[in-house]
Amino acid sequence: MLKKINFRIIIQIVAAVFLLSLPLFIIADHDIKYIVTGPGLVQYILFCLIFISIYFLHSLYLFPKLYGKSRHILYVLGLLIILAGIIWLRPFDKFIFQNRNFTEHTTGFDRPPSPPDHKQVPPFEGQRFPPGHERGTNTGPSVDVASVFLFFLTIIISFTKETNKQLSLTTQRALIAEAEKAQAELSFLKAQVNPHFLFNTLNNIYTLAIIKDENTAPSIMKLSSIMRYITDETGNDFVRLQQELDCITNFIDLQKLRLTKKTTLLFELEGDFENKKIAPLILMAFTENVFKYGISNHHSNKLIIKIFSRQNSLILFCQNNLYPEKINTERSGIGLENTRRRLNHIYKNMHILTIDTSQNLFTVNLTIQL
Repeated sequence: MLKKINFRIIIQIVAAVFLLSLPLFIIADHDIKYIVTGPGLVQYILFCLIFISIYFLHSLYLFPKLYGKSRHILYVLGLLIILAGIIWLRPFDKFIFQNRNFTEHTTGFDRPPSPPDHKQVPPFEGQRFPPGHERGTNTGPSVDVASVFLFFLTIIISFTKETNKQLSLTTQRALIAEAEKAQAELSFLKAQVNPHFLFNTLNNIYTLAIIKDENTAPSIMKLSSIMRYITDETGNDFVRLQQELDCITNFIDLQKLRLTKKTTLLFELEGDFENKKIAPLILMAFTENVFKYGISNHHSNKLIIKIFSRQNSLILFCQNNLYPEKINTERSGIGLENTRRRLNHIYKNMHILTIDTSQNLFTVNLTIQL
């Protein structure tokens, strides 16, 4: 990665040196002394500053603030304004033609005298020359073609550099998101299928079996379904929404086996969940967080988990009490920060997530456009 960055920097430096040195190659045949004079050095510095400013203006403002935010009309308008300024300033022509005037004055160069048999024809009375084209002056072409060409070349170089930068960042984000997804899956598997979880769940199922409770077999099937979902389905980018909800329902049903009378649980599903897909473990992360940090053996607890489907929107509402002794514990589950980053990557500009910790409650409101 470092080698690629260094290579790109070298290419940019070479391109910049080439562009800014172009006038020097053109005037080399006339008089290189012009560069070391006061007026010549000033004109060359102005020439360099103009195109350097255009490069950074495009890289730091026009591309990220306008083009990058799909404000294409303002982006094109900004380029046209800069181009009009270049046509008016004529940086290349001013540098080159001032060099010619400098050469004529310093070398004693005079125009050849007119033949004796030809008379100078005076201008008609009242005849005027265009501004900058008085008789005896040489201001070059009406349009500074070289400066216009350098302008477009500068924009192309800057545009290419910024596009490659954005592509590299997008690729890097995608790789990070994939790595975080894999880490989330492994973390969830580790958190839910660790010995402690299995011990509690199997111990509860064993108790049900001893008393010949009718929920024994269903509890075993729910644990098996969770294991199957985690190992088989979460490797996909998207799963059926109903599969995620089934896993959440099974998880909550198993958690109920260990809840005491001090805990009140409100779990609601409402709406049409068919024919919809979602990134796996997104909803599960918040559900796990409720049970992991919202239950205390010494206080009354109220757990709320509501999931609604409204047309193309999915709404999740979770709320649980906050307990200081659990806030600082190490989080071994999926982690809300990883889930937040996954949401920003997968559902960029398509979700709203708010987390509130006021009134000693941990409240999550999540809306996703599916």
